Amino acid sequence: MLRITLTVVAGLAAAANAGIFSFASDSSDQSWTWTGEFHGGHFALEDATDPSDTTKLLIDDGNGGLDPLVFDVDFNAHMDLHYLSSTPLGGGKFLHTYHIEEGTAGWYTPFGPVLEMTTAESIVTIVGNEFSWDSSGSLFGSSAWADVEYTSYINEPAYGMFEGVNVGPADFSFSISALNTSGVIPYDFSSLGAALDPNTMTPIDTIYAEGSFSGSAQFVPAPGVATVFAGVAILGLRRRR
Repeated sequence: MLRITLTVVAGLAAAANAGIFSFASDSSDQSWTWTGEFHGGHFALEDATDPSDTTKLLIDDGNGGLDPLVFDVDFNAHMDLHYLSSTPLGGGKFLHTYHIEEGTAGWYTPFGPVLEMTTAESIVTIVGNEFSWDSSGSLFGSSAWADVEYTSYINEPAYGMFEGVNVGPADFSFSISALNTSGVIPYDFSSLGAALDPNTMTPIDTIYAEGSFSGSAQFVPAPGVATVFAGVAILGLRRRR
């Protein structure tokens, strides 16, 4: 019973930890991570990964001692961008800022989803000239100031992962690198950056880019499961006495 009690207490402690998720851009090494174009009245960034060119999603135990869980997944994403502002940085460079009006991301195996995310009012930043983007930028958001919500489809208590929607803090960050308008694979550094339409301040041509990801969210067991855990733990302690 002591062993059961310790296992349950460890499970409850893990429930207070956040899952940390990540993937490297080159884990899907025969596809661009991102593509983007203006359509339907707005500019959208979408995943450009081929379903057959899987991405390795890592789920870590909050930087604890366990090796990360590794899932071979098809990464899906759609982010609708809305222009906010361009801030002069000097030397002819500007910081172009956009917010994500509505965004989704998901990581899927052939057996079903592992993790999904929705966001709104998150931020995209890219440096360039007054009417252009250079080759790198970022997308990021935090539940401290934007809508960021994850849904987990796995139960891994030791990693702070339980099925359902996160109940604690959540955030995400995607990088943008090697941004170009050629889409050539293998990448040859041609057509770096992108020209912007002065009216919409979004790219005139379809863009392609690499990107890595990291994010975190706090999940807890369903109320019924937590109650059972607690009850077993208390019973174990009483029996020891």
